[in-house]
Amino acid sequence: MIQDLVESQRWPTRRWWALIGLVFATQLGLILWLGRPQRMLPLTNDRAPTLRLAGQGSAEVLALTDPTLFALPHREGFSGPAWLTIHAQEFRPFAWSEPPFSLAPIQMQLGADFETFMSTNQPEGLPVVAQPELKFKVPVVVQSEPFPTESTLLLTGGLAGRHLLAPSALPSWPSAEILTNSVVHVLVAADGESISATLLRPTSGSIEADQYALREARKARFEPLMINDPTNPLEGLTWGQLVFEWHTLPLSITNQAVEPAPGK
Repeated sequence: MIQDLVESQRWPTRRWWALIGLVFATQLGLILWLGRPQRMLPLTNDRAPTLRLAGQGSAEVLALTDPTLFALPHREGFSGPAWLTIHAQEFRPFAWSEPPFSLAPIQMQLGADFETFMSTNQPEGLPVVAQPELKFKVPVVVQSEPFPTESTLLLTGGLAGRHLLAPSALPSWPSAEILTNSVVHVLVAADGESISATLLRPTSGSIEADQYALREARKARFEPLMINDPTNPLEGLTWGQLVFEWHTLPLSITNQAVEPAPGK
């Protein structure tokens, strides 16, 4: 029975929420009422009464109220006599009153400084420079090949490894200029016979020497080659050059000087 009485005295949930809402609304109303801005009353611009001195000595007293009296240079301040009052300066040039005169040289002191320097700085002996012993050097003489005394034949190209069966002695040719080489392009068959010979340009400088080289190239015969197919005419063909290096002989003087006829 007591338990039923206690349960009947409890507030329902709706009443609790109503109480909480009432407290919240009361606090919010107080905040809005107390936090509204207050109206500022304008200040009155009524000037306060001031006192001014009148008379002849009032100017100096009134000058003390100047706000720039101590902040800036002012004639009435402590810096007036130093900064704002500039006195005129008098410039007086320097005048020399003593007459010029020349000093006479003292003969006893002439050369005294040089004599003192030489007496305190004695010259020392010259340093001895070690001289290396002289070595006699003999210049190295490069041995050069002597000038050729006869004409020679040189095989080049594919004929460099071929053996010439009957080389003939080549003559020397007289000429006023040194002759160059005569080069003959030769086609040699497998049996060693010369099939074709062509003289290459430029010439040696002597037509006789070039024609002689062409004739020698045409009748030249080389060592035959071993071929696998004798029926093939192209097998064993060799191209090469015969270079004839000519020896030049000086021309003999045959024209004698002609004596002038008498009376001319």
